[in-house]
Amino acid sequence: MKNILKLASSQPYPMGVTRTSEGIRVCASYTGKKNCGIVLFKKNDKDGVLVTFSESFRYGKLFCATITGETDEFTGYMLYENGNLFADPYATYIEGFEKWGKNVKPQDCRCRLDASAYDWGADRFPRTKYENSFVYTLHVRGYTKSPSSGIDLKKRGTYKGIIEKIPYIKSLGVTAVELMPSYEMNVLEIPKSGNTSNSGNMPEGSFLHSGGTSGKVLYSENGSIKNGNSVRQKINFWGFKEGYYFAPRTAYAMDTQNADLEFKDMVKEMHKNGLEVIMQFFFEDDAKENLVCAAIRHWVFNYHIDGVHLKGSYLAPGMVAADPALSDMKIWYYGFDYGRLYCGKKPEVRTLAEFKPDFMYASRRFLKGDDNSLGDFIRVMLENSENAGTINYLCDYEGFRLADLVSYEHKRNETNGENNSDGTDNNLSWNCGMEGRTRRTVILNLRAKQIRNALTMLMFSQGTPMIFGGDEFGNSQDGNNNPYCQDNATGWIDWSQAEKASNQEIISYLKFLVTLRFKYKILHESKAFKLMDYKACGYPDLSYHGIEAWRPDLSNYSHSIGMLYCGLYEKEEKEQDFFYIAYNMHWNPVTFALPKLPDGMKWQVLNDTDEPSDNFKMSAIKDQTKIDCSERSVKILIGVGKPVKKNTKKTTK
Repeated sequence: MKNILKLASSQPYPMGVTRTSEGIRVCASYTGKKNCGIVLFKKNDKDGVLVTFSESFRYGKLFCATITGETDEFTGYMLYENGNLFADPYATYIEGFEKWGKNVKPQDCRCRLDASAYDWGADRFPRTKYENSFVYTLHVRGYTKSPSSGIDLKKRGTYKGIIEKIPYIKSLGVTAVELMPSYEMNVLEIPKSGNTSNSGNMPEGSFLHSGGTSGKVLYSENGSIKNGNSVRQKINFWGFKEGYYFAPRTAYAMDTQNADLEFKDMVKEMHKNGLEVIMQFFFEDDAKENLVCAAIRHWVFNYHIDGVHLKGSYLAPGMVAADPALSDMKIWYYGFDYGRLYCGKKPEVRTLAEFKPDFMYASRRFLKGDDNSLGDFIRVMLENSENAGTINYLCDYEGFRLADLVSYEHKRNETNGENNSDGTDNNLSWNCGMEGRTRRTVILNLRAKQIRNALTMLMFSQGTPMIFGGDEFGNSQDGNNNPYCQDNATGWIDWSQAEKASNQEIISYLKFLVTLRFKYKILHESKAFKLMDYKACGYPDLSYHGIEAWRPDLSNYSHSIGMLYCGLYEKEEKEQDFFYIAYNMHWNPVTFALPKLPDGMKWQVLNDTDEPSDNFKMSAIKDQTKIDCSERSVKILIGVGKPVKKNTKKTTK
């Protein structure tokens, strides 16, 4: 008996196609007003059943209706207009992109109709405040794809692979994991003109090359090399492009038919370990508010993500930040209209954060010893707004890795296939005396010291620190500062670097810094320092020093500064230790004059980046009036003991 499907009226919005008790509800946008509909598919059905909409179900360019009848047998669908099939931009699961690097034509994918049930149990959002946060950014595929990751072959480059690395990530003191784009998309960069008929699978590698003398080659559907004027196609490994914003990336799942469940397992496991999940989204400038906000709400409500880092569209951040349903989640961008969002009031909880490169530029210049850099370095170290958090980083996915920042002065992007013209030339890097790889011990030691210097700057800044996964153990991209298309050893994390003794010392040093930062509130305040003695305790909350105490050299040619953090601004029941950080980025040693501590306290050296040392093992200072700091190094001093309170009471005879 032929299945007879009927249409019943339905109110417009919310967008999308869902199963209801009455049938299948459709609310979709089309470019025209005629010959629009939906094709429903049964399991393993290639032809499908076409249902067209009449004018009576149209609201502007929306067609909304409920399909009634025997609809239970349908499992998938595609939208239809003028003889063409296209995927629903609001679909929550897209089938067809399971094979990484496969060129899937838009009409060949399928939208899944039914969502999978999932038990979140007692899952809770960590809601970690920005002043208590430490962010770790990673690429889901690249983080564990390398054989050196130690992950089972089937789990490499997947959500399950990330789950296995959670204990390691947590051991670093991380509180939030930022994921590069993980929504569904065609990862191939399809040229807008020319022959785009290739639909074969791409082999492991950065891109497929058409002819030429080197690099990968373009394969046809039967695996043969295509000759002549073939079109060169690249994999967009990073994924900053338009996609299906409501659907998880199926190629990142071990079981590609259950990518949604695996993503949820990953989030749930991170929450169990106190880790927040921040997702990156790229929207074009013409992205509609309905789609942007609905997509973010979908991921928050259904996938329990804790926040988003928005890229691309300058309008999207304002849309999302103004959505009342998203007022508790974290939203990162490069600035917000706080006056419009907060109407002149301060937020009760900072949920917005600015992801600006200011700290990166200023710290890199100071690190390499540039003139005219100290003033900017001091400024970015203090940035801490009441309106929003500030995400500080020295290295991100764009630009050099931390190991390359101290090993290369020039980018090495030739393998990207763009004649080394892509990627920034403003790296503000220094190779420590030799370009690229070397075995010279003196240079390797200097590079390791510069990495420790950089991490010290990051962890003593007042914003929220962020590192890119692998930087903590010297992962290198061999000087490529824009590996957006490098789905290979260049773009993957090389975990074998973590096994080297010198890099193990960097991991230990990072853990030391993280523990130190979060043990003392004075090192991670929620409000900006006032640089004043507003508690009348004899010291400002933060003060600057140099070769003379209380008189820093802030000239254009100064490369050193001492920063004194006064522990008396912590509550009395807490440890009220002082900290003095001596930064000397000069190529000569510098002797800093030490400010006098309150009676009963003494300065001790807690760590020195000039040489690896036992973290938290304090060493005494004989002369409490000064401290020598080697060239290009940072010393961390701690003032220990109990301040002796002077008796101010008057006595009577």
